[in-house]
Amino acid sequence: MSTILIAGIVIFAISSAYFWLFNKKEFNSAFFVSFITLISYVIMYQGMFVIGDGANITWTGWAFDGVVIYWTRWAMYGISCLLLTYEIARQLKLNHKDLYTVLALTPIVMFTGALSSVYAGNPKWVMFGLSSIAFALIGSIYFKAESPELNRIKLYFLAGWTVFPIVFLLSPEGFGVIGTIISAAIYLALDLFTKIFFYLHRQGLKG
Repeated sequence: MSTILIAGIVIFAISSAYFWLFNKKEFNSAFFVSFITLISYVIMYQGMFVIGDGANITWTGWAFDGVVIYWTRWAMYGISCLLLTYEIARQLKLNHKDLYTVLALTPIVMFTGALSSVYAGNPKWVMFGLSSIAFALIGSIYFKAESPELNRIKLYFLAGWTVFPIVFLLSPEGFGVIGTIISAAIYLALDLFTKIFFYLHRQGLKG
């Protein structure tokens, strides 16, 4: 597990430096997204603010089950994905109403997702359901946009963002089909795609 987290630290340290040096946009969201994700991986590697210690501890209403739950991942996603949402909305040229709507829904998705990761039983699935509804609303706004960028954003959204809740369901935070290490590796790959490749590809299109 530590190897995956170290890899995340190294990769996002490099991408943060790259976007800081070579992204000259007025607001450098690429840098901030990478840098926030770097902080997230450092926190997870340090083992701070985690739930569970691998000792098969179970508290009523909370999901431990002998695994370490990195709930801070979702808290940090609330910040980084808010910036990504703004960038997507900007590329799709959403009107002000839709822009404010997706910006308001994004932290709701991540906050309820964080709660779903630590709750057990019915509260877990209530929070997951609320998160999914907010997520679906964001997608519906994106997909109705009239923009030449729509097909590219659709592919990015479906191949990247929608995979996160699927991995969540399969991970120890959900049904436990896959283990912590495998889910962490998939999350890292998704982070690379949604937070680094997204901006690099955009730069390539502009170049």
